[in-house]
Amino acid sequence: MKVRSRDNDVSARISSLTIGKNAGLSKQSTKSQCIVKTNYGLIQGKRHTTRKGYETDCFLGVPYAQPPVGDLRFKKPQRMEPWEGVKKCRRFGNRSIQDDKFWDKFTISTPQSEDCLYLNIFAPAIDPAKSYPVMFYIHGGGFLMDSAVRYKPENMSRLIVSHDVIIVTIQYRLGFLGYFCTGDGVAKGNYGLWDQLEALRWTKENIHHFGGDPNRITVAGQSAGAVSVDLLSLSPLSRDMFHRKIVMGGNTFCHWSTTTKEKCADYCRKKALKLGWRPRPEGYHSHEEESEDMLEFMRKVPARSEGRLPLTPVVDGEILPKEISQLRAEAPPMESIAGVGRQESLLFMALGAIRGNGKDMNKVVHELARRTQLNVPEVEEVIRRVYGDLNELHRDRRAMRDAYVTCTSDLFANYGCYQYLQHSQQHNRATYGYRFDYTSRNMWGWLAAMIPYLDGTHSSDIIYLFDCNYFTAPLPMNKTDRAVSKMTSTSFMEFVKSG
Repeated sequence: MKVRSRDNDVSARISSLTIGKNAGLSKQSTKSQCIVKTNYGLIQGKRHTTRKGYETDCFLGVPYAQPPVGDLRFKKPQRMEPWEGVKKCRRFGNRSIQDDKFWDKFTISTPQSEDCLYLNIFAPAIDPAKSYPVMFYIHGGGFLMDSAVRYKPENMSRLIVSHDVIIVTIQYRLGFLGYFCTGDGVAKGNYGLWDQLEALRWTKENIHHFGGDPNRITVAGQSAGAVSVDLLSLSPLSRDMFHRKIVMGGNTFCHWSTTTKEKCADYCRKKALKLGWRPRPEGYHSHEEESEDMLEFMRKVPARSEGRLPLTPVVDGEILPKEISQLRAEAPPMESIAGVGRQESLLFMALGAIRGNGKDMNKVVHELARRTQLNVPEVEEVIRRVYGDLNELHRDRRAMRDAYVTCTSDLFANYGCYQYLQHSQQHNRATYGYRFDYTSRNMWGWLAAMIPYLDGTHSSDIIYLFDCNYFTAPLPMNKTDRAVSKMTSTSFMEFVKSG
């Protein structure tokens, strides 16, 4: 059946951090299967029909690069070779190596593997008269966890494709495998970012086969995925490949978005030593020779033993050839949406069993002093002026808790979002800003017992945009939840379609 979009006004453009609530096709389809001829060969997907009759052609686990295994570990992704016959793409591809949250061990059955460079395409059933806008989505997870498996065909069809939008979700290398760096020219890092660029290039070259318009691609992401989107919009290698972006719960103004090559290399060297690598007793002729020796060792280490290490993208001189501030100044204007949950840090309080008491606030004070090179009394004065006098807060447990939540939310993402919007306003760049306030006990599930109060938080937006419960699973929506989800998807899809 023909899929029709449901028109609704997108939120008004704003310049401060407030919510706006308010081609020739080669796809052949039948009720049971869909076959598409891509630039690399034929792939077979499957037709999904929602309860309301929307028909979506789903292609799951489409390889967009060669498996980054063996000698290809710690190298840029290599383009796919053409294949013979029809490749079945009817189930999700392997997830990147990661440490699952314990509830994901019971709710996600898709295996992990270094062979993880797959994307998924959800497109309206064939209509030769139409060319659809495309949303290219990069999942978050701190550059070390999560996958595209969380975004199910039923929900993608109901909430995204029903608006006459094609959505592409991708997987990329995470953690050590995605961001290993030696700080020199031997291993420059950013492999996960290169994976995203290769997936975007594949989409740009092939999406017309699925009814998509390669000149109407919006790249979207959440948390670390949002940082990746922002970086791709700044990189000279990718910034001309799409024309709109959506950054949710993160961007390059956030302090955790990137790190220095030196710090990343130090993390990686310590990890290599922990895993058993030892520098040669006779020494090396150069730093690069030592890096080559360490890299050779790391290529042979079983992937699962490399564990979790908080690595991020770095300015590598290639995909990010200059400092982020310089790239931002040079990047062409791009329409965007940027936003956060009202209390971004509530999620991390729940996951870390943090109560937001005086002891927790003291940790924040000393961490801020370390980062800013201010002394503790100077940090305490800043907190007094913004969040309240610490001596008084120590006498009021609830006030201390509220100050802690607000302070840590600002530090994690809220202030970064404010800077992003402020920069857009100063440079006359069309940007929509939002703050996601809505929440429900259903969204939090059992984690509701771990937080001081319910509120919008980190990932609230994608939970209602995609109906994917990031906290527990799956999300049992009530009537109000469904209304918020419909409103969220409608507003975002109108932006994808018309800005």
